[in-house]
Amino acid sequence: MSPQRIPEPALIRSVLVAVTGVIAYIVGHQIDTAWIEAVLAVYGLLTPVLAGLLIRPAVTPVDRQEGRL
Repeated sequence: MSPQRIPEPALIRSVLVAVTGVIAYIVGHQIDTAWIEAVLAVYGLLTPVLAGLLIRPAVTPVDRQEGRL
């Protein structure tokens, strides 16, 4: 994945669930995954801001040359 792409929330959720499952298995306890939904809500709100920060350098307008529209 290039640094110019932001992963989709479904991918983030699946990674968080998988990591939580592995940690729960290693620790030997059940872990509540309800926190993942809160993290995804924050991620969903921040995604447009992150996308804007990543996209902005690529769409910076160039200076017009004299006599051209």
